[in-house]
Order: sequence, then C-alpha cells, then structure tokens
Amino acid sequence: MVSVWDCRPIQSMGEFEKIVELEIAVWGLEPKDAVPSSLLHAMATNGSLVAGAYDGEILVGLVLAFPVIRDKQWMLWSHMTGTHPDYQNRGIGFALKQFQRTWAIEKGYKNIGWTFDPLQRGNANFNLHQLGATANTYLVDFYGEMTDSINAGLPSDRLEVIWNLQQARVKQLANGSYPNTNSSFVPNREQIVLTQTKESMPRLAMPIKFTHNYYLAQIPNKISDLKHKSPDIALQWRLALREVLENAFVQGYIAQDFVQFDEGHFYLLGAPRFWYMYVLECSDRTLYTGVTPNLLQRLEKHNKGRGAAYTAARLPVKMIGAWCYSNKTLAMRAEYSFKKLARAEKLQYLATASPFSDGRFIELGS
Repeated sequence: MVSVWDCRPIQSMGEFEKIVELEIAVWGLEPKDAVPSSLLHAMATNGSLVAGAYDGEILVGLVLAFPVIRDKQWMLWSHMTGTHPDYQNRGIGFALKQFQRTWAIEKGYKNIGWTFDPLQRGNANFNLHQLGATANTYLVDFYGEMTDSINAGLPSDRLEVIWNLQQARVKQLANGSYPNTNSSFVPNREQIVLTQTKESMPRLAMPIKFTHNYYLAQIPNKISDLKHKSPDIALQWRLALREVLENAFVQGYIAQDFVQFDEGHFYLLGAPRFWYMYVLECSDRTLYTGVTPNLLQRLEKHNKGRGAAYTAARLPVKMIGAWCYSNKTLAMRAEYSFKKLARAEKLQYLATASPFSDGRFIELGS
C-alpha cells in the first residue's frame, strides 16, 4: 500500500528538536520525561531508527526503535510511535510502522517488539488487528507510576507484542488486505472469559479453564472515560484483564487478534501451537528422532525421502512414538536428551508410554 505521508529518517539536530516537541504534544509529557534530542542524535547515528512522518514540511508523526538481543537473536525494539493530536486517525501511524518494517527488513531483522497498554482499545486494534502483531507476555506495572495525561491513574501494565515481519498475515495487512480471522467462530459462554456488565463493570468467568482452541476477553470501549468517571471501576478492569491474560499466557495461549463481537471489543486468545518430539523406526530397525509441529505431515515428508538424509536411505519408516511440548525450544531440548539415551532406554520409554522431559506421551492414531 502506497502511503500519502512522507516518512523518512531524521538527520539534523533541528529535526531532532522537533521530535522532542512532538513527544510532548502526543503524550502530554513533562519536558524532563521526553527523550532528548542529544540522545536521539546519538541513537540515529549508531544503528537505531529515528524517523518522522511529514505533511509537507510539518512533522506530524514519529517512530523510535533500537536494536536489542532476545534469546541470542537480534531484533528491533520500537520504543515510541506517535502522531500529533491534530493528525490522528488519518493513517499516519500505519504508514510509520510500515516504513519501520521495510527499514528493519533491509537491515536483516526478522522481528520488531514493543509494549502497549492492553486496556487501550485503539492501540490493541492497531497492533494486533491492523498490523498483525501477537502477544504472549504480560508485564505488571512495567513503568511504575506514570504521570502523563494518557497513562496516569492506573498501574502501568503492558502487553509485549512481537511483530513477525515476514509472516504471511503481516504481509497481507501491509498491502492493505485484511484476512478475516474471526468470521467463522461463534463462541459459547465458556469461551468468553471476560465481559462487561451493564454498569460497565468487568465480569470474570470463574473458574477460568483454558481447554478450547480460542477464548475472548473483553475490554471497555474507552478506558480514559472510566478513569475520569469511575477510577475504582477502571482499576477493577486492570486487575481483571491482568488475571485473564496472565493465566492464558502461562498455559501457552497467544493474543493473536483483536475483534469486534456482539458490539463489544475483545482479545482473541488462540491455543498454543504444540511441538512434538517424535521417534521413527526405519526399515533397518534403527531409530530416528526429530521435532515437528505436525506429526502426520512430517511422517509423510520422511517417507517421500525429504525428511532427512538418514531416513531417506532407510525407507519406509513408521512413527512409533511422540511426546508433546508447549513450544519448539522445549521439544528440541527433549530431542537432545533423548538422543543421548541407549537404544534399550529409548524403547523402554516407548513401551511404557512414559512422560519424557516433562512432555506427555502421544497415543498415535488415537
């Protein structure tokens, strides 16, 4: 999608000073709390992105991001993205994020991360629904007490989102296409874990049991109004959503979209994508161990000779056991440990269907 806004990196000290002025205008900051122009200059000349969106020669939007290391991998951390109050809801934020995405891809980054207040409906919709970012990390009172005009009055809880820059859905959204991720579901009562009462109070489904493929968690239409009119109710919303999302994330669920349903606005919490450690028996009776998110597809690939060089020379193969893990890292750790066992020990685990490395045994074909 071609942007009508001129987005470009900031280069001069005069422009950095304008960035500081824009920070204050966007967030209602005290000058002492804004990122200073000297630091912006140092960051921009040492691998960070400081960019602005322009209406002619008028600076109307900003984005600031810098490199960080997560799990031994470099990613880009987006610290600020904002639009001048007079220019909001005109696509400037989207244009800036797509400019940031293109810049990051050109520099070799695969992911961009940032945080936002999960009770801010506009931010949730923008980050998860319009950009395609996802979240599975909840940060309690992340910034401590905040005094700016947007954040004052509540604990500064944040959702950490990860934007997978080359994911198919992210690419579609960047091009202006909105894949409908929620057109086919009609949730039952058990799948709506947080709703709003007629008095604007949060209502938690108790006890919360996460067993379905997805759940919905509602937030108020405008938390800023609640903070001014009923600060106690606003705090109840903070605590209720915190409880839901922390519970969901611990069990592997992901906030994968933000949707409108029954005139309410909800986080769509999707079930975890499990990974499996599997064991194959080859035609010569030797064993092969690997990991996959899809057991049937992986077995088919092995038997077509495209799974591994070892199994391609020993066809056909059959899958004789597998264990389930909540993520790829845990499955790979289990694989490493399992491969170190003697053959007799491996066969004993398989024969007894015993758990391995905290993974549960999968009854194949059941």
